[in-house]
Amino acid sequence: MVGAAIAGCGSDKERIVAEKVAERVAEFRKRETEKCRQALLAEAEHLVDSLLLAEAMTEVLDSLRNRVPPRPVKPPVLPPWDSSPVRPIFDTTRQQ
Repeated sequence: MVGAAIAGCGSDKERIVAEKVAERVAEFRKRETEKCRQALLAEAEHLVDSLLLAEAMTEVLDSLRNRVPPRPVKPPVLPPWDSSPVRPIFDTTRQQ
C-alpha cells in the first residue's frame, strides 16, 4: 500500500509538472506572439507612413516645381497731366 501511494504520488507529480510546463509554454507562446505582432504592426505602420509621405511629397513637388507663374500684364501707359515743358522753379541764372 505504501508503494502504491508513492507510485500514485509520483504520477500525480508528473501530471502536475506537465500541466505547469504546458501552462508556462502557452504563456510564453502568447507573450512571444504578442511581441511579434507588435513589432510587425510597428514596422508596417512605419512602412505605410513612409509610402504616404513619399507619395504626398511627390505630388507637392510635381505640382509646384513645373509651374511658373505667368508674367503680369503691363498696365497701359498713362499720358502726363501737364504736357508743358519742364522748367526750374527758381531762376538760378540771375546773379544777385
